[in-house]
Amino acid sequence: MGTTQARILDVGCGTDKLPGAVGIDKNPRSHADIIHDLDERPWPIDDDSFDEVRAMDVLEHVEDFIGCVEELHRVCRDRATIRVRMPFVSSVDYFTDPTHKRAGTARTFDYFAPETPLGRYRYSAAELELVSVRYQRGTPFSAVGAVFGVLDLALVPLANRFKSDYERHFAFWYPMVAVEYVLRVKKR
Repeated sequence: MGTTQARILDVGCGTDKLPGAVGIDKNPRSHADIIHDLDERPWPIDDDSFDEVRAMDVLEHVEDFIGCVEELHRVCRDRATIRVRMPFVSSVDYFTDPTHKRAGTARTFDYFAPETPLGRYRYSAAELELVSVRYQRGTPFSAVGAVFGVLDLALVPLANRFKSDYERHFAFWYPMVAVEYVLRVKKR
């Protein structure tokens, strides 16, 4: 009995498209299979087409974040996994790039989870379950960076364990570079 291979969508793939994935990007110089602006909906993809999505360093660039998440929900099958990386709200990378429209926090996707306090507002019918969220620090490139790399061994796990306290009190004192989410699509 054979198994079917998961269909993977690489959103905003650029020139680093995941091998075997279908890439979508608005840049014609990218390695995308589908050249399309993510802010133009609907995307030229059928409903319930994908089992996995990778959206690395792309959702911070879109004008309509909720609309793009709704499109991700639409093109994914029930229980599909979506992996997202965005700059963290205190990251210098967020402020450096003039094309960034937003940054992420541990609660960025709460609006799509009806069981959360923010999810009760139901701005969208798309439902996602937050499987995990992790902060990332940059790679040390200097002697000073190497010292912080040693501190990261202790402080990053603490920040990841106590996200609310970290974000309220320490995020701008010890900024992370990015935040990564693993989300699961929920369809009724």
